[in-house]
Amino acid sequence: MNDSPNATPRRDFLGQMAASALVLAGSACAAPAAAAQAMSGAPTPGQNRATAWDDSWFGRLTAKHKAVFDSPEFDEGNILGPGHATRYINGVRDALGVPITDVQTVVVIRHKAIPFAFNDAMWEKYAIGEDLKIKGEDDKWATRNPFAGPRGGGARQGATDRPQANAVWLSSHGHIFLGCALATQGYAGKIAERTKGSSNEIFEELKANLVPGMILQPNGVYAVLRAQEAGCAFMRST
Repeated sequence: MNDSPNATPRRDFLGQMAASALVLAGSACAAPAAAAQAMSGAPTPGQNRATAWDDSWFGRLTAKHKAVFDSPEFDEGNILGPGHATRYINGVRDALGVPITDVQTVVVIRHKAIPFAFNDAMWEKYAIGEDLKIKGEDDKWATRNPFAGPRGGGARQGATDRPQANAVWLSSHGHIFLGCALATQGYAGKIAERTKGSSNEIFEELKANLVPGMILQPNGVYAVLRAQEAGCAFMRST
C-alpha cells in the first residue's frame, strides 16, 4: 500500500492521460466512418432522408369538413370510394347548408382495387376488364376504367355543379386521390406474368398512366393514416 501524499494526484494524472487517448482514438475512427457513410449516401443520425413521394396534397386539405374513404376492394365491377365521397359531399351540403366547396374528400385506391387507379389506355392495352371480369355497357369485357371519368352523355356528363363519382369531377373540384405504389408494383408483376413482359417496365408505364388527379404514395395504409393526420374522418369503402 502506498501512503505517499503524491499517490492520488499521480493516479488522477494517469487517468486523465488515458481518457484523452480514448477520445483521440475515437475521433480518428469516427472520421473515416463518417466519410464512408457520406460516400454510400446513407443518412447520418438526425439527417432527414430525401423523398420522391408527393406530399403536397396534405397541405391542400384545408376545408372544414373532410373525410378519407379507404377503397381496398371492388364489387360488381366498381369501387365504392368515389360514390361514398359524393354522398358525403351532398350530405354535408344538405344537412348543414354549406356550399360543397366547404367539403373535401380523400379517396385511397389500394390492394385489390388498384387497377382502378389506371387510365383507359392501360385498361385497353392490358385487358384489365377481362382480368377483373368486368363487362362494359356492350356486355363485352370493359376496355375503359368505369371510375376514371364521366360515362354516357347528356346533361349528367356536362353538369359541373353536381358531384359525380369519377376521378375527373372530384379531382377538378379540390378532392384528392391517392394510390398504393406497392399494389401497383404487385399488379405490374401480374401483368408481366400474363404478357411475358418486364415487370419493371410495366410498373413505370402504369405510374405514367394514372387517372386524373391520382397521386401515388408508398403504400395505401400510409395514405389512409396520413389523411387522418390532416384531420379527415375515416370510412372504409367496402
